Amino acid sequence: MKISFLIHTIYGIGGTIRTTLNLAEELAGRHEVEIVSVFRHRDIALFDIDPRITVVPLIDTRPASPTNEKQHPLQLQAAEFFPRHEARYKEYSKLTDERVREHYAGDGAGADVVIGTRPGLSAYVAQFAPPGAVLIGQEHMTHNHHKAALRKEMYAHLDALDAYITVSEGDARVYREKMPLPATRVLAIPNSVPEPPVAPSDASGRTIVAAGRLAAEKQYHVLIDAFAEVVAQRPEWDLRIYGWGPEKEKLRTRIDRMGLYNSVRLMGPHSPIEPEWAKGAIAASTSRHESFGMTLVEAMRCGLPVVSTDCDYGPREIIADGEDGILVPVGDTGAVAAALLKLIDDEELRRKMGAAAVRNARRFDPATVARQYEELFEELRTSAAQRAEADAYAPVADCVVEPDGALTVTLLQPRPGAELACVRTDARTDEHRFPFDDSGRATVPADARFHEGVWECSVRLPGSGRRVRITARSLDQRGAMHAGRRTHDDGVRNLVPYPGKPAKHLLLRSWVRPVHAEAGDVKVTGGSITVSGELTGPAAGKADRAGGPPVLIVRRRGRGSVDLTYPGAWVGDSGFRFTFPAAAPAALQNAADEWWDLLVRYAPDAEPARLARVLDDVVEKGPVFAYPVTQLRKKRPYALLRIAARRLRGRAQQYVRVRITYANTNDLLVNVADVPVK
Repeated sequence: MKISFLIHTIYGIGGTIRTTLNLAEELAGRHEVEIVSVFRHRDIALFDIDPRITVVPLIDTRPASPTNEKQHPLQLQAAEFFPRHEARYKEYSKLTDERVREHYAGDGAGADVVIGTRPGLSAYVAQFAPPGAVLIGQEHMTHNHHKAALRKEMYAHLDALDAYITVSEGDARVYREKMPLPATRVLAIPNSVPEPPVAPSDASGRTIVAAGRLAAEKQYHVLIDAFAEVVAQRPEWDLRIYGWGPEKEKLRTRIDRMGLYNSVRLMGPHSPIEPEWAKGAIAASTSRHESFGMTLVEAMRCGLPVVSTDCDYGPREIIADGEDGILVPVGDTGAVAAALLKLIDDEELRRKMGAAAVRNARRFDPATVARQYEELFEELRTSAAQRAEADAYAPVADCVVEPDGALTVTLLQPRPGAELACVRTDARTDEHRFPFDDSGRATVPADARFHEGVWECSVRLPGSGRRVRITARSLDQRGAMHAGRRTHDDGVRNLVPYPGKPAKHLLLRSWVRPVHAEAGDVKVTGGSITVSGELTGPAAGKADRAGGPPVLIVRRRGRGSVDLTYPGAWVGDSGFRFTFPAAAPAALQNAADEWWDLLVRYAPDAEPARLARVLDDVVEKGPVFAYPVTQLRKKRPYALLRIAARRLRGRAQQYVRVRITYANTNDLLVNVADVPVK
């Protein structure tokens, strides 16, 4: 079997590099293994690489190399296939897109298994790996570590993999709950740590050892503060911290300020680290977050009991509290000090826990971890075959909005036993399924309860459960033009199909408003803005005409929120009309570009209804419903620009523009923004 690891760089130092090498070396004894390093930034890797492993660098970024490609024309262009919200996006380019694609179409085409070692590289695996290969993504951070925008961007790529592997069961559980992937196995396999080349510590020393990147999330300041309590009682003990990172100078300053410079040492990076662990008697970790905890396992394999914060997710799955280490609350300096003193004052307990640590950490041996991977590879061969079948299926459908609001989706190529799967793009746990009949037709009933948002439509294949996105051919949206005539007990609803961009995948836009004010005509004249509209749904029957005229609320978003209110007039049975001056929000401007919501209070004691236009067939109002812009001379600069305004000394007049427009949710907004000075 040929196994290919795709990694950012194999030439540096770090947990992902180390664990990749540990696993690759163990697998190399039974399989053909390659490590594809997207970048090569130094001549020789910092970690030793087993000669049985083939290393394939794709882009040379070594400063002194004659083949340095930092200025390659494609390297200077933004990547198209690497996720835009990935932390390393700026380092990737059209050149990385091209090189990864070329490798797996050429020399790497024979790979039976391809493993991506970070989110962006898992996306590359999903898009470029050879047909028929088992596709695996590894999560070396955690679900919660990533921003919502990246999780949303990654969903389609993870959905295309055969398996997604986290390093802790806690994180796998979060993925399964918050990002369900019906055709992708989501499971936990821990990182591997080899048996150390040195004998375990005998726990007789007087040194506490910590190791890891000197970064804020490691909270070494908590460890230093705790050690200050320890050394006040046990001055013969010292603390050694191994690693490098941006917090080094802050930590050095803290050590000096606390007078600990004779007992706390910043040792710098060491490789191999095992001989340094073995010099210690106790290991310590005070991280506020750990996806796994490689250093904990390293210390345990070297015979050290570990005092660690009980942070998500790794430590509690590595340390048996009270048996091979002690877990303490995150950020609790006193608890860390107490746990250290407990082990310091009881050498027999240290020895007992250290021996247990050696025994318990054997489950992280590369041979044990590699067997879990190999068993998974075998299990996933069937999944890979089903995925290849799904990849060959490209469903195309027509969609009609019926007069009552129901949708009819008809596949041009019917698939027996398939279902129409509609998944909300910003909440993947929210899914509706509707069966296709033998003719390839599925009906979304008019009373189907879709939450507000964008929904992606796929064919869910029988057996594998794999979803294949539908390409829209013909969309008949006429039924949505009469959404305002339909009544629902829970408010107003509208479900409109539309083609996504650029691939024309079938999407649904759902609006659900318990209380709704539907915007109508907007007129901009002489510095005034007039908005007409109509209360719809249950709100229409709650309008309190006896309580006075309706009130328009113009509310600034964000910090410094403020309401401007304007009485309007009732028109007909449920209509309203308001007029307000464009100069009013402009006079309160406090940012270069700010937004104001429009809301209608239709009864004195009622929650105001957001003014929006959602009861028709136009999904994106902003580009279509365009209104004149009002430009005003700025009477006073807002606070952030007063200095800049004084600097102009009258040489250029500042202006502000006020425009009324629709957001991507089709809510009506007022935008106040500076006009650039020319």
